[in-house]
Amino acid sequence: MVHDFTEGNVGKRLALFALPIIAGMMMQTAYNIIDTIFIGMLGPHEIAAVSLTFPVVFIFIAVASGIGVGANALIAQALGRKEVHEANNFAEHALFIGTGMGIAIAILGILFSPILFVLMGADQQILPLAIEYSVPIFIGLIFMFAWFISDSILRAQGNSKIPMRNLAISVVINVVLDPILIFGLGPIPAMGLRGAAYATVFSRILAALLNFFYIYTPKSVISLSLKEFKPKFGHVKKMLAIGLPASASQMLTAGGFMFLMGIVGSFGSFAIAAFGIGLRINSVVIMPMVAISMAVTSFVGQNVGAKKIWRAKRVALLARRLTMAVSIIFAAVVLSFPEQIMRIFTQDPEVVAIGKSYLMISPFAYLIYGSYFAFYGAFHGTGKTYFVLFTNAIYWIVAVATAFFLTQVIGIEGAWLAFVFASGAEGILITALFWLKLWKGPFSTMAGKSSA
Repeated sequence: MVHDFTEGNVGKRLALFALPIIAGMMMQTAYNIIDTIFIGMLGPHEIAAVSLTFPVVFIFIAVASGIGVGANALIAQALGRKEVHEANNFAEHALFIGTGMGIAIAILGILFSPILFVLMGADQQILPLAIEYSVPIFIGLIFMFAWFISDSILRAQGNSKIPMRNLAISVVINVVLDPILIFGLGPIPAMGLRGAAYATVFSRILAALLNFFYIYTPKSVISLSLKEFKPKFGHVKKMLAIGLPASASQMLTAGGFMFLMGIVGSFGSFAIAAFGIGLRINSVVIMPMVAISMAVTSFVGQNVGAKKIWRAKRVALLARRLTMAVSIIFAAVVLSFPEQIMRIFTQDPEVVAIGKSYLMISPFAYLIYGSYFAFYGAFHGTGKTYFVLFTNAIYWIVAVATAFFLTQVIGIEGAWLAFVFASGAEGILITALFWLKLWKGPFSTMAGKSSA
């Protein structure tokens, strides 16, 4: 059945839909933390290798997430208009596009990632480890794309519980496999970083299969029929018009991290390791806000399709209050226990010292994330993803330029301060765009409540 977001209490419907997404995201974050702890047992060079791999892999994941955003918005809008057949067709196009891109990107990642690792500062110790970890991950991107698409199909019809349940199962499997494949058990040999990558890929395959299994049951309002699928250029054009700016925004983020990793890498492999751990800790903070934003995208999409712009605006403002509360709580915790948090991941004194300096500065950026994540969910829901791309471009221009200048003046802390300055610029900009009503969809000129 479709969970109709165009009727009922806005706050209650948002909470019921967002909570399973938050739970799923937090479980995924918990896995990332556990994964980092296990890898940390191998040594600081292994942590540095995975830290280098993250922005490169993220470039390619960005494409999948963009197609997912396009699919979510268009399917949700079609369901808001009660056009189920059109929603099915958008879902089939998303799966077709995502699979093709997954195969192409897996090949590109394997061929060109070593060059990118070197540009980010990988030395002769780290480079082989980064390649060892990244090759299985790139092969697994084919299934990662399938997972993104299936997750978007389910969320667009208002179903967040099934993706959360399936993600939980995959996370549990991942956590069980991690120590077995990394360190070995019985006849299973120790595979180190390659084992961590295999555990991640297998869990993603499982999550995607479970999602599609549900989609192919009568319980799902969206039904896929690839035998009857007929490509429509108009649908592809619409999906790419929404998805490509979203992908470009995420790729810009990955590229920005690569530049910053290069700047941080000039301070040595311990700095790279500390930065990588700091990014994992940041993911704990960001994931609940991303989950709320994903809920806003589906909610806004359905209401835009139903021409109820006032409800879409109300949910964005309510989501902003929720994300601000989350950011304040996490900022207080991290600022209170920076060294203790770092020591969860590593006992190396140099890595802990550098990481502590990061955690004493980065939480001030958390306080700005609240507005950004709530409002970019609204822009995604209306399909105006190019505004998110614009604000993200401003963020990384400020971040890279500021980091390059400040690290020359005050050292590595300048890179950490760059995040705070960039977040401030982006937060102010996206808030201004929202209040200028540039987030609204094609029905924003309707009279009465719908033009609020």
